[in-house]
Amino acid sequence: MTMATFLPKSPQAIAPIIEQLDRGQVVVIHTDVVYLLIANALNPQATNQIHELKGWEPRKPLTLLLTPPKVPEYGILSAEAQTLVNQFPYPISVILPHRNNLAEGVTAGHSEVFVSCPDQFIYDLAAQAPFPIAAGTASLGSEMRANDAKTAEAFFGQQVSLIIDGGKAKERIRTTLIDCHLPLPTILNFGLVSFDDLREIIPHIELPSHLRK
Repeated sequence: MTMATFLPKSPQAIAPIIEQLDRGQVVVIHTDVVYLLIANALNPQATNQIHELKGWEPRKPLTLLLTPPKVPEYGILSAEAQTLVNQFPYPISVILPHRNNLAEGVTAGHSEVFVSCPDQFIYDLAAQAPFPIAAGTASLGSEMRANDAKTAEAFFGQQVSLIIDGGKAKERIRTTLIDCHLPLPTILNFGLVSFDDLREIIPHIELPSHLRK
C-alpha cells in the first residue's frame, strides 16, 4: 500500500472517511481526546486489521463509535446506561452487554462492548455512516501513542489509507470508563469527566474501592 493521504479535520472530511471505511480500509482520525484507528465494525477483515496494526495478542475489545439512536442496535441499555448515552457527544465510554450481532474482531469474544462518542466530529461521522464504526487508540503499546498526525503516519502510514489531521491530541487524557453491565453503573477509570460530574447525571453511580480516596 502507498502512504496514507492526509486531510485536515473538518466536516468535509466525513464523506471521504466513510468512503474509505466502506471499502474496508482502516483510517486514522483525530478526536478531542486521542488519535484513533477506525474501521467498519461489520467488516471482519477491517476490524482484524486494527488488532494486527496494534500488535494485540491476546486480542482486546474495540470501541463502537455510535450516536444515541444507534446504540440499541448493538448494545442492551439499562435505564442508567440510556441516561449516559443520551449525553453524547460526551467524553465517556460505556460498557454494555451486546446483542451478539458484532464481529469477533470487535468483541474479542467478550459478552460486553465498549460504546463511545467523545466529541462533535465523532458524533457527525457516526450519524452519517451507514454502518457502526469500530475504534482502537492509534498506539503501539501504552508508551507509544500517536498524539499527532505525523506520528500516526510513522506508525501506520503504509497500512492505512487516510489520516485526518486535527493537530496535537491531549496527551494522557482519556474518556471516563463506566461499566453499565454491573448492578449499579460503576466508574472503572477516571478521565475528562469527573465523579462529581457523573453524580449530577446519575446520583447513585459507584466508585470501586481502588478509586476511593
